[in-house]
Amino acid sequence: MLSSFTIKNFRSIVDLTVDFTYGEGKAPNGYQQADLLPFIESSAKERLVPCMAFFGANASGKTNILKAVYTLKNLVAGEISLASGFDPNVLNKKYQDTTFSLKFILGENIFEYTITYDAGQIISEILQKDGKPLFEINRLEPKFSKQLLTQGYSAEKLTEILRVECSDGEGRQTKLFLNRIGLGYQGLDRDMRGAFFYFNTTLHVHSNNDTMPLSVAVTALAPLYNNDEKAVLAEIVDIVQQLDIDILGIDINRKELSPLETGLPARISVIAESNGARVEYAHGKRHVLAIATSHKDALGQRTIMDFYKNESAGTQRLAGLVAIFLGVIKTGSVLFIDELESSLHPLLMRELVLLFKKRSRNAKDAQLIFTTHNTDILDDSILRVSEIALTRKNLPNGTMIRRLVDLKNKGDDIRNVTNFRKQYLAGFYSGIPHPAI
Repeated sequence: MLSSFTIKNFRSIVDLTVDFTYGEGKAPNGYQQADLLPFIESSAKERLVPCMAFFGANASGKTNILKAVYTLKNLVAGEISLASGFDPNVLNKKYQDTTFSLKFILGENIFEYTITYDAGQIISEILQKDGKPLFEINRLEPKFSKQLLTQGYSAEKLTEILRVECSDGEGRQTKLFLNRIGLGYQGLDRDMRGAFFYFNTTLHVHSNNDTMPLSVAVTALAPLYNNDEKAVLAEIVDIVQQLDIDILGIDINRKELSPLETGLPARISVIAESNGARVEYAHGKRHVLAIATSHKDALGQRTIMDFYKNESAGTQRLAGLVAIFLGVIKTGSVLFIDELESSLHPLLMRELVLLFKKRSRNAKDAQLIFTTHNTDILDDSILRVSEIALTRKNLPNGTMIRRLVDLKNKGDDIRNVTNFRKQYLAGFYSGIPHPAI
C-alpha cells in the first residue's frame, strides 16, 4: 500500500508531496459495514485512500506525477539509466538534482525509500523501516543497520558489493544498491527483498499512450488462475458484459515464431504489426497473435469477429483495462493510470472506479490513482474529499496539489455529500483552464 510520494525537481515539479492517507479525521459512522470503502485500514495502523483522482488544466503537471513514479520504478528495476531518468525542471532551477521519496506499507511496517541523483551519479540512497535506516549511502559512503549484518555479510562485505557493483570506479555511485541486492542477493534480508519487489511487482504505471494489450495482461493474470487463460478470459468477459458490452466470449490464439521470422527484440511486451500480421512480443517469445470475440447476429446465431479489426477502440481498451484491474485487485497492488476516461463512456469509468471502492470487490486493499478530465464522477458521491486532488502550476512553485480535504481542514465548508462538479467547473477550487479565445 502506498502512503505518500515526494518529488523534487522533476519536469514541471519543483517540490511536491502527494499524500495518500485518509485526511478526514474521524471515521464515518458505520464505515465497517459500508459498501463503499472510505479508506483502507493497514496493519501498520495508517488509513489510506483506495482511490485518488487528479483533476486539473492541461499542462498543470498531472501526468508528470505518474511519470515520476514510472521513473523511480524503472530506476530501481535497472531498466533505465540515470541519464535517461534525469529530467529536471528547466523553468525553475532551484535544485540541481532530483529527489524521489516513496513511503509504503508492507505488512505491519512502514518503509520509506529515498534517492537523490543527477544525470551522472546517485548522490544519496536511503531505505528506512519504521523510521530507522536499514541502509544509508551518501556519495558512496555507506552506513548499514545491524539487521543487515550477518556472518556472511559484514559491513566490509556490503561495502565491497557497493563499490564493485554500484560504482563507476571513480568515486561515483551509478547503480542503486537496492537494485543490486534485490537482483543478486535476495537471501540477504527479507525487508530488502520485500522493498525491491514492491517496486517491481506491486507498483504499476500505465500512460495514456499504452496500448493496453489484452493478450499480455491475460498472460500476466494466468498464474492467479492456475495458468488457465480460459478462466481468465471468462472473468474478463463476465465483467465486460456487466458493463453492457455484448461480447459472448473472447479467445486468444498464438503461433510461436522463431527470432529469424521477426528480427525484432523479444524482451519487451508489446503488440506490433509485422509483415501484415499482428505479432506479440512478450516474455522472451514471439507469436503471431489472433484474438477472436463472439457475438449473436440478428438471427441469434453465434458469430466470430476479429478483436482488433471489428471491435471499437473503446471496447479494446475496456477489455485490456479490466484485465489489468483484475490483476491489481487480486494481488492488492497499486495502479497509476493516466487519463482513465480515454475512449470510455463516463458511466463505464464510474464502474471501473467502483471496482476499487466496493468492499466486496477490493478485498486485498488495492489502490487506484488516476488522472482525469471527466468531471462527471464528481457528481456521484463515489470519491471522498481525501480522494480528490486538484493540480495547478506556476513558475515559482511548479506543479502544486491541493486535496479537497486540505481545503476542508482549513475551514472551508466542504462535505462529502457536496456536489463538487459545478463548483469545480466554476473555478471555486481553481485547477481549471481560463481560455481567452
